[in-house]
Amino acid sequence: MKPKAFEYVRADTLAVLLQALAAHDGAKIIAGGQSLVPMMNFRLAQPEVLIDINGIAELNHVTSDGAVIRIGAMTRYRDLLDSACLNARIPLLAAAVRHVGYPAIRNRGTLGGSLVHNDPSAEAGVVLTCLGAELLVVCAGAERRLPLAEFFVTTYLTDIAQNEVLTEIRVPIPPAGAGFAFKEVARRVGDFAIVNVAAQIGSNAQGEVTSLSLALGGVAETPIRADVEGSLLGRLIDMPLAARVAAEVDAMIDPQDDNVARGDYKRHLAGVLVKQALLEAHAGSRAGD
Repeated sequence: MKPKAFEYVRADTLAVLLQALAAHDGAKIIAGGQSLVPMMNFRLAQPEVLIDINGIAELNHVTSDGAVIRIGAMTRYRDLLDSACLNARIPLLAAAVRHVGYPAIRNRGTLGGSLVHNDPSAEAGVVLTCLGAELLVVCAGAERRLPLAEFFVTTYLTDIAQNEVLTEIRVPIPPAGAGFAFKEVARRVGDFAIVNVAAQIGSNAQGEVTSLSLALGGVAETPIRADVEGSLLGRLIDMPLAARVAAEVDAMIDPQDDNVARGDYKRHLAGVLVKQALLEAHAGSRAGD
């Protein structure tokens, strides 16, 4: 199939983009187009107006202010992988991006586009949920900041109005020496994950856990952050403890059957990946001391 006919608008500045969004109720934004174009081809999305934002340089950046990495919403996955700042300060995000699709997809796909699309097993949403990212969303004359967890509503639905645009993702820089792990299982290399898990752990000189964040994708309608700090803070993570925490996570989730995998298989994968991620992230944190 081919897309339904649409009007094309090119916006080369954020101001022009906001004006175009205010003027066209049925508009959709396109940058990488890795999700939108296939949906248009199958007529699952039928925008009346398509606004091309590839010329807006101010939405493509990776910078640091000392405590936070600021990433423009139009920053492509390839730019993230090539960013020395990102690889040095937030290696967990770089590790997750390496799992995104194929080189052609990483060359065109954008971080902001993935978040607005909100596939619950997309790597970006899971890892940024683990990292506690905050989003900047703007419209003409106003802006708002919100945690990523509040931005995700349900599968393919986010808290963004027709006249708003996601402009920036702000990611707290982890403490020095924090360990990390990103694990996922997909049917084939480059496919969306069946289940994925991101973990970040800080520990002291004795290896006792001092900070922890754990997030899962593919097991609910949005990425979820698992509250397991009470079981791990102040402790050394070994296989028996990792297994007990995986059992706690199992009780928190209720994965459903879909066209990729059964819910019980997703549950099994989640347990395996949680154990692997906790052990690897903890080992990395101890190595960093």
